[in-house]
Formats: sequence, C-alpha cells, structure tokens
Amino acid sequence: MTDPRHQLGRRGEDLAAAHLRERGFTVLEQGFRCRFGEIDIIAADCERLLFCEVKTRRSRAFGDPCEAVTWSKQQRLRKTAGWYLASHEWPGEIRFDIFSIVIVGNGDYELEWLEDAFAWE
Repeated sequence: MTDPRHQLGRRGEDLAAAHLRERGFTVLEQGFRCRFGEIDIIAADCERLLFCEVKTRRSRAFGDPCEAVTWSKQQRLRKTAGWYLASHEWPGEIRFDIFSIVIVGNGDYELEWLEDAFAWE
C-alpha cells in the first residue's frame, strides 16, 4: 500500500507538470534524483530551463505550502541542479520555480506558480 503523503505529493507533481505543458514547456524529468537530493520537475522551453519544487497540501492550516521551501531546501536544490547541469549543457536562462498546490476537495485544487522564486546564490 502506498503512503497517502506520497500519493498527494505525486498528484501535485502531476498537476504542476500538466500546468507547465499547457504553457508550452517540455517536462524533461520528473522526480530527478542524485546523491545531493531530488528535484520534482525539470522543464524547458526554447529559452528557459526550470528546476521546480512542488509542495502540495490538503489545507493551509499550517501556512502556505511554498513556505516549506526553506533556505536549506533551496541549498539542496541548487546542489542537485548543479549536478544535473554538469551533464546537461544549457545555453539559456536557468530558474528555480516553486509550485504551491492545495487540494480543496472533490478533485478541485488551487495552484500558485512562483516563477524565479529564488536565485543560485
């Protein structure tokens, strides 16, 4: 049996990936892992490469989902992105985005896309 938290997270990642595709991005990787960590979605269009963190919750009782992307989580994402870029050359813009998704019941959801949420620094 699958962990309900894992199912919720996977649903959020699928919603975010669909949102990106609808806006013309190609999803290159979903659930990319290396020794430094995981990046939920790596997507690109002809100009930008996005490293996306997806946070999905059932409510905002404990704050907005994006608030869970702490400085230390950002550091892990930067290292993981660096690992990815070491073997995938990219000549264009590189961004870190966050998707904040709240499942509100009956299959409905609220999705917020924070573009360029944090920098490489």
